[in-house]
Amino acid sequence: MDMPKGPENQFSKFRLWLPPIGVMATIVYASSVGGRPSGPDVVGFDKLAHLLVFGLLGTLLFRCLRIGFMEHRRWLVAMVGVVAFGLVDESLQFFNPARSFDPWDWLADLSGALLAIYLYRNWGWYRKILETRLWGRLAK
Repeated sequence: MDMPKGPENQFSKFRLWLPPIGVMATIVYASSVGGRPSGPDVVGFDKLAHLLVFGLLGTLLFRCLRIGFMEHRRWLVAMVGVVAFGLVDESLQFFNPARSFDPWDWLADLSGALLAIYLYRNWGWYRKILETRLWGRLAK
């Protein structure tokens, strides 16, 4: 089935990319500001944060790639994107005097993306929850 051509379709494609771009911009900002990130004083909390944030990014990238990619390859492209961006993020932290390069953070990024993409691809109920239109539910 061909998608209709025109400005509405082009905007729809662009609109899909806004959430992952927003998440990536937030990550870059957080990596470049001075000082350590704040959070609960719990051992391993930063790894959990990396797992969840990069899992979200992986899911968002996977969703964006649904236009024009075959199902069996888009998960791999999304993973490569998250892994590369995670490496860029850790490298950016290396140049920030208040932060440091941590390969365990990068592993948490990779793990979060892999888990989230797997759940999104294989668990229909999880995908259905994520695809529910929030604004439509609030309007009722």
